[in-house]
Amino acid sequence: MTVRELNGEPQASVTFDPDGNVLSVTVAEPRFTPADKATLLASRRLEMAPRGDHGILLAEALDPANQFAFEVEPPVMDWAAGARNSFIETYKKRHPNVDMSAMHIRVRRRD
Repeated sequence: MTVRELNGEPQASVTFDPDGNVLSVTVAEPRFTPADKATLLASRRLEMAPRGDHGILLAEALDPANQFAFEVEPPVMDWAAGARNSFIETYKKRHPNVDMSAMHIRVRRRD
C-alpha cells in the first residue's frame, strides 16, 4: 500500500503501442474508502495512546469517574521471566565485572 493509495488517488495503468502512442488508460477505483481510512487512523491512534504498566489507557485509568471501576485479578506467574531473572542474578554474582547493559538473554522452552 502506498501513501497515494491511502489518500484515495486512483491507480492508473497506461498501455502504449510500439511507437509510444497511448493505446488505453485504465483507472482503478481507490482501494480504501474514507471510512476505511478513518478506521485505520483511529486504530493507530489507539495503539500509540499512553498506557500504564497495568496495560489500561491512562486517560481511562486517571479519569475520576473510574475511581472504583477497577479490580485487581490474582497474580499469575511468568515462568519464562522467572527463569531469565534467576539466570541473570546468578550470572552477575559469577561475573561481577561484566557489563550486562548490552547483553541479550534469550529464553527457550526445553524440549
